[in-house]
Amino acid sequence: MKNGALFIKVALLFCFMTGCSFMNEQQEISKPATTLIQRQLTSEGQDLNNRMLIIGTGDMTGVYFSLGQRLSNMYEKYNGAVSGTQVTDASIENTELVSRHRAEIGFTSVDVLDLPETDKSKLRALTALYSNYVQIVSTKQNDIDSLDDLVGKRISVGTAGSGTRLIAERILLESDLPTDQLNLSYLSFSQSAEALRNGTIDAAFFSSGIPNNEIAFISKQTELTFIPIPGDIIERLQKQYGVYTHNEIPKDTYRGMKKNVQTISIKNVLVTYKEMSDPHAYNLVKTLYEHLPELQHTHPAASDISITEATKQVPLDFHPGAVNYFTEQGIIGNQ
Repeated sequence: MKNGALFIKVALLFCFMTGCSFMNEQQEISKPATTLIQRQLTSEGQDLNNRMLIIGTGDMTGVYFSLGQRLSNMYEKYNGAVSGTQVTDASIENTELVSRHRAEIGFTSVDVLDLPETDKSKLRALTALYSNYVQIVSTKQNDIDSLDDLVGKRISVGTAGSGTRLIAERILLESDLPTDQLNLSYLSFSQSAEALRNGTIDAAFFSSGIPNNEIAFISKQTELTFIPIPGDIIERLQKQYGVYTHNEIPKDTYRGMKKNVQTISIKNVLVTYKEMSDPHAYNLVKTLYEHLPELQHTHPAASDISITEATKQVPLDFHPGAVNYFTEQGIIGNQ
């Protein structure tokens, strides 16, 4: 966790530092559920007025963070919630935070949800979102054009607790590269981009919506190479895990790209904890879709969020409040 960084109201931050409780339906981020939480969980209120809502996101330069910030603003604006975002190591950490009631909602990916160690009994899906694209990036001067060229190179595979690290390690394992000849480091998006710029690593994995802000920035400074994932590796990953999609990074995504790059994509999901009340889960989903253009304006990746895809490719039970909303909209029952 990034130094417990919270983007919340000053008054709430003061309370957090001085130990006071904000307990209602949501929880104080560092303490377990209390009797007060349970009372709020059974509240008949239909809105989120004055409820504390923490959203687990990711690296500050990533899409999770950008969309989390916008969602936080939307829930304050339209639902009266007292909302904020938390910088995290992304997908895996977010599921852990939500499972322990240390965040009310969180961004994660379907491959993380499908992990045996993910306790899905404590989590519920609110909606499917956009897809992450695996982007394996090097600089032109490194002469790395394929996965085989990574042997003997310094490679960032993402931070512990991230979906990037999960898929990077799976790809490297399927590539049959000699692990003792891979110099791996575990850096965030921003750290990986800086390391590519200054030459302290040779390649980096990014799993994010496109365009990734850090890759876009360095593509304006130096010529980049995007390493494709071979089709046979994609097929093996699909057969073994069942959550990956054969896809391409379009050639106009970043400056200097001359052709589409073969890769895999991974659906993202917004999750909450099982005990979230039905009315509140309903309103979280309703606000997202009623004001979806605001979210889509935040980052191009969000343009792929569609209510018609909201319940597809999600290996997790949906929260009853979300089910109620999608049933009203004619989404559930038509698929």
